[in-house]
Amino acid sequence: MPITKARINLGAVVERVRTKNEQISLEKGGIAVATIINTELLEDMQDALDLMIAREQNRGEPLTDWSLIRSKHV
Repeated sequence: MPITKARINLGAVVERVRTKNEQISLEKGGIAVATIINTELLEDMQDALDLMIAREQNRGEPLTDWSLIRSKHV
């Protein structure tokens, strides 16, 4: 969607993103320059990225036995 069109219809664009979980790419000169996405989706993507980074940083370390942790702390 062209930025100028999105600007004119910003309320409706945000409502579509919020209620229909749409992702709307904003274009300038026909080139995508930004995307409007639902906040919950962004948070989920950030969590997934954090998890991926943590896994990569801990690659090769022994896995944790969750049953031991549960028995100690629950």
